[in-house]
Formats: sequence, structure tokens, C-alpha cells
Amino acid sequence: MNLATLRVEGADSSLEQLKNVLQLACDVEWRKGDRRRSGSVHALSGFNAGVAEAENPRMLISLVRSFLKKCKEKDVVLSRLNLKAELDVGIFVGSSEQYVASVLFTPADLLLCAECGINLRVTGYPTSDEANAEDDK
Repeated sequence: MNLATLRVEGADSSLEQLKNVLQLACDVEWRKGDRRRSGSVHALSGFNAGVAEAENPRMLISLVRSFLKKCKEKDVVLSRLNLKAELDVGIFVGSSEQYVASVLFTPADLLLCAECGINLRVTGYPTSDEANAEDDK
């Protein structure tokens, strides 16, 4: 599976406003001062929200584009809200179905990210047919 996660940090009121405008369902949320697993403390409140999930990278990029267009249509500019955000696009590699994979962002995609104030990160997640077989059990 390939996925895209929006990670956002900032003031609680701005985070709530963003979640409402984009109708985001958060996977993880934290508050300023909460302890991390490492023992350090979060300097800002924030959340992670899944915005796309797809069988292959091509479908994932299509869903990411739709999400970015939605941000633009709703006039979401994270810098106006004093929020820091990144869109982490994760692709899985190493299985027989998707041994090697890539994603291609066009200049228009990158412009949308910039206009909305969203940093873009691409992460590769190793997987294998053995790991998938264990998940099916």
C-alpha cells in the first residue's frame, strides 16, 4: 500500500481551524508539552492525518493532486495560520507487485504545495512478499 500523510504543527486554535476546513480525520494528535516516545517534549501541538491511500504510486499521486487542489480551492495557506506542515508521500518497495517504484511531481504539483505552504517529503518503505504473507495470516 502507498500512502500520503499530512503532518502539521502549530497553535491549537489554528490546528482545529485547518481540520474543520479540510474535514481531516487525524490518525495521531499531540499537545504542546506532551512527552514523545523518546522522552523529549513536543514544542508545539500537532497532528498526522492520512490524506491518500492507493494500490500503486500512480493512483497515489492522483489522490495527492486532488488533496492539493482541495487545499487551493478552500484557500488554505498554512503560513497565514502560522502552521508548519509537510505532506509525506510514502511508497512501498521490495515486493513482487512493487519491487521498484517512483513518483513524479510536476511543476504544477510543486507550485500547489508552495502556494499552500506545504513542504513535500517522499519516503520509501521497504517491504517484501514474506512480510505481506505474514500480514495475511
